[in-house]
Amino acid sequence: MSSIRFIAVGFLGASVVATGCAVPSDEEPVETAEMPMRRPVAPIGANGLLPSDFWASANRTAFRALGQSALAGAGGVVVATPLLDTSGGKSVLDYTVRCALSSGQVVYGPNGRPFYGSFGFAPEWTERALTTSEQRWVSACIFQHLNGTGEHVEILLQGSHPALDCPLDEEPFADFVVHDATMYGNAFLPGTIAGYACIDPDLTGQLSSLSLSCPLDLRLLSLERLCGHVPTCGIAFLGLCDLTCVKDAAGNQTCDNIPLLLGSLLRPLLGSSFQRYSETIRTNVRDSDLLPLYNGCGLL
Repeated sequence: MSSIRFIAVGFLGASVVATGCAVPSDEEPVETAEMPMRRPVAPIGANGLLPSDFWASANRTAFRALGQSALAGAGGVVVATPLLDTSGGKSVLDYTVRCALSSGQVVYGPNGRPFYGSFGFAPEWTERALTTSEQRWVSACIFQHLNGTGEHVEILLQGSHPALDCPLDEEPFADFVVHDATMYGNAFLPGTIAGYACIDPDLTGQLSSLSLSCPLDLRLLSLERLCGHVPTCGIAFLGLCDLTCVKDAAGNQTCDNIPLLLGSLLRPLLGSSFQRYSETIRTNVRDSDLLPLYNGCGLL
């Protein structure tokens, strides 16, 4: 897999099938809080989870509680959760199920509303609580879905999880040539910071070549995507991925929650507050979607 990174903001249901990657549908279904999207695509999607929904205090508390036990009970009915009480909560649950369950899986709200799986980062969640590694994969996927800009574009996800193992030199994946961002963390744990974002070193040059009006501080653009106008956003921006992550031969990244240099110096003092994540998801986008995704830039 090629190397990719940046504040990858979420995307809508892409589905992973047991025998490999599916082909995207020509028709994009309309998604609403009451009409969950079912897209036979893996691992491509369009970001669209509102930061105001995900970072809302009540939804964050309910989201964390979900990971402590099996997601569904008898008949595939979702366990009781406050996320089912509001449209914003249902949206959070919808994206969570997409990230966690596989494309052939579905769970139901008490009223029969279906929540469809897509990626399969934690397909066994229907039977037991999430493992720490599954929490991290689902969280990274959720972070990639966040979109505070209102411009939904397709994003290609990459990482070391089998759910993301696709032939990137074939259609439709070959069109995603712009290196974007890397996301990781654990939103199921208590605390102010839930996740981390770092950017690809090439992104600044790519944006500058398209628009002279693009701000030099990509931190502002990326946090707009991940946080919108929510002041209690739980994403920490760490700058260039080269300073926080190391890559294997396939381009998959293992990333720290502080810059690598500081980690080597301060790790003995940080104790459990120092964390290293192999469950990272990076993204690529089409060059034609770069400015719509970072709409703080305008064409000049």
